[in-house]
Amino acid sequence: MGRQWIKYTAITTIGAIALSSCQKKSEEAASAATPKTLYVASGQCYSGSGITTYTAAQSSRAVTKWSTSNGASQGVFTDLNVGNNVSVGTVPQAMIDRGDHILLLTENATTTGDRKIFKVDKTDTSTYTVYANDPTAFTNTPTHITRSMSIDAEGSMHFSKSLFTERLNTLGVRITKAGANPWVNPLAATGNCFGAAAAQIQQITHLAPFTNTNQGKLLYIHAGATATANRIGAIQRTGLTSATAADCAGATAGGVSTIAHTNAPNLSGVVAFSATGPSLTSMVFIPTPAPATTTGKVIVTYSGSVATAFDNNTNFNYGVVMWDLTETSDTAVTINNPVILWRDESILWAASAMAYDSTDGSLYIAVGASPGLINQTTQNFGYNIEKFTLDINTPLMTRVAPNNQPFIVGNAYTKCISNMIIAD
Repeated sequence: MGRQWIKYTAITTIGAIALSSCQKKSEEAASAATPKTLYVASGQCYSGSGITTYTAAQSSRAVTKWSTSNGASQGVFTDLNVGNNVSVGTVPQAMIDRGDHILLLTENATTTGDRKIFKVDKTDTSTYTVYANDPTAFTNTPTHITRSMSIDAEGSMHFSKSLFTERLNTLGVRITKAGANPWVNPLAATGNCFGAAAAQIQQITHLAPFTNTNQGKLLYIHAGATATANRIGAIQRTGLTSATAADCAGATAGGVSTIAHTNAPNLSGVVAFSATGPSLTSMVFIPTPAPATTTGKVIVTYSGSVATAFDNNTNFNYGVVMWDLTETSDTAVTINNPVILWRDESILWAASAMAYDSTDGSLYIAVGASPGLINQTTQNFGYNIEKFTLDINTPLMTRVAPNNQPFIVGNAYTKCISNMIIAD
């Protein structure tokens, strides 16, 4: 009897384990199959110094959600046009997914006190909790426009505001560099990162900490109307406010257009640039784990900085370029080997934002819906969102276009797209 009971118990236990294992695998498969959501912020965007686009007053001023599987609308996440959370004219500029909530960076050039970072709960989007509003960090100066933000590995928040980048601790309190200076102050620096062309830190993101460190270098793209202004670079984890080049970990010295580009294997066409070079409008960073010799790939959208640049026939003006980034030490990176991945300007014109889904290698790009027009407000179309599959090894970008249409067609909620993220 005892042996039979032991045998029965063993069989029951094994069956339960098998059932539990099958259930777990089934749940994991279901979870893996669940498509992510594309969050789209429509604020004061940048499509290149040669492009006229929607102002803060003309923008949609909302964050919307879209299916990454078929581009279907999943509704409005939060609308800054309604409610009592912000003043009239406040626009969403950048987002960070934090699981149960979204951190939302806002801009308002009139009511500058509404330059903040809000915490917006995913289950109650009507309530905004202030995450950070340190007045010395957000600077009540209209010419400073908030643009991008990123969280370092140890939890500090960095956000760019035109010329400068500020750093906040986990309580939202400003951390200064060299006295009362912003964490990154290009006006006080020389060298490869900015030189004398400081104009606009368009986007930032953090690299993973190097060996035996708690913070990562700050990767950025810098945009402007001159060839030397348009650069990709990395700031030391200790910030940049120096009269020397010591705070610069590495950059495309002299501007991206001074470095020879090549076409991806499936492309052909000129690779030379106009005298002013292209504006850099958005980027994503894709790590390349071992055995890759690079640390990662920097994917960057180019948009003609000259108002007479309408195509890619005489010069390369509009497209997507992949750069190699290699960290050689805790204080140095190299950024080189630019390869043009996409150059059809009839599809990708006036790009303003990108998002990358690492789960399936999809790249989403917000583009002007009026190809060939320097003024994107003339026809009053919302920006389209194009979807591509991205193979960084071949390399190759392939458009995902049902019925040869944009993945998401421009609408009233996409004027203009200042930021996109992939989240649950």
